[in-house]
Amino acid sequence: MIISIANQKGGCGKTTTAVNLGSVLARKHKVLLIDIDPQGNLTTSFGVNKGELNRTMYDVMLDGGLEKAILRKDSIDIVPSIIDLAGAEVQLSGRMGREYILANELSKLSRRYDFIIIDTPPSLGVFTINALVASDYVLIPVQAEFFALEGLTQLLSVVDLVNTRLGRTLKILGMVVTMFNSRTKSSNEVLEDVRKHYSKHLFRTIIPRNVTVTDSTMTGEPVVIYRKDASASKSYVELAKEVENRLRVKR
Repeated sequence: MIISIANQKGGCGKTTTAVNLGSVLARKHKVLLIDIDPQGNLTTSFGVNKGELNRTMYDVMLDGGLEKAILRKDSIDIVPSIIDLAGAEVQLSGRMGREYILANELSKLSRRYDFIIIDTPPSLGVFTINALVASDYVLIPVQAEFFALEGLTQLLSVVDLVNTRLGRTLKILGMVVTMFNSRTKSSNEVLEDVRKHYSKHLFRTIIPRNVTVTDSTMTGEPVVIYRKDASASKSYVELAKEVENRLRVKR
């Protein structure tokens, strides 16, 4: 099962969702996390020293060999990213079939994993398209703040484009409201808007705004490992259960 975490809006919790959802699923399943964002925040979230990496998604996108880039961190496998990946977008601009690079790489090892989760950049460029083309499902984090719904229509249109023009069968796994603060008017309004317009896609689980998430990133650990009793940790455990139920995966 290959899942992209995508939303072209930055700061909506894509990386936090990929890191913690993947870490919870890894307690019972074989999981691979792929960082295809040049910012490399997923890589940083696991305490990886980027200066010591021999192979990253930059090399994979240009030359293949994804298997050689896999690192083992705790109970989970990850493919790291560095800022050099941003330059690869220009290098790939004239390459035929560039939208299928990641899909072709994952076809070689997808059977080894129960879940492959891809953390995408905050854009709808070549890396996000690669992730979507390679995926079975897309999970969309929606930040509980003003303007959060802007761009969702465009993202859903890109999903349709991937299916109609690029020959895939990508499905929407669901939308999850993140960074929710029940005490603010904006958070509650966004939640109601998502329920109104996207009720069939919305997960029941809501991810709260929690300072512990930031603290965990600084220690190089997912919050579900750093503080299991934190409200965000408990929410990601519940989200993982919902994902398993939607996909009818045995726990």
